[in-house]
Amino acid sequence: MAKCVKIIGLINYRVSAVGMITIFFLMCWTTIHAAVRKFTQYGGIDDALPITELLMVLMIFCGLAFMQSERGHIRVDFLVMRMPKIPRKTLEIAMLVIAAVFIFIMFYAAVNNIVPIYLKNAQTTVLKIPFWPFWIAVAVGLFLYAFTLLLHAIECIVSIAKKEKPETETGSQIIPDNS
Repeated sequence: MAKCVKIIGLINYRVSAVGMITIFFLMCWTTIHAAVRKFTQYGGIDDALPITELLMVLMIFCGLAFMQSERGHIRVDFLVMRMPKIPRKTLEIAMLVIAAVFIFIMFYAAVNNIVPIYLKNAQTTVLKIPFWPFWIAVAVGLFLYAFTLLLHAIECIVSIAKKEKPETETGSQIIPDNS
């Protein structure tokens, strides 16, 4: 289980690297657009808003799964932490599974949108950048996020199962008699 979590964490990191590169490109894009708008008579770059929106989508959906891998999402646990360990873990498992179900539904909707957007040839107005590759990135990001949520839920179940075993079971091993 730990090996699977480590592998999916590495995949999530690599996908988040796309998001990090996107942030850098978005920063450069915004700076260039502002400079062109401020210092020239052109008024900015055509299609700046749609391209910024597409890059923001790419940045967010590439980073979701990595944040879950690092358990970096914000959680409010001040009431949950006062509960006994088993109910707390059970509640955590339920929240992870419910979140994974909703994210899988979003993944399903994103996958169902890829082909119609491709067939409609939806694209930005001026630069003609197609939208469908960004929908693929959304679907990949959502799938990795949901899969990571389920993996963490299974990890919690395994941790409960391991810690609930009575300690007397370890004494049931056959020990040779040396006398």
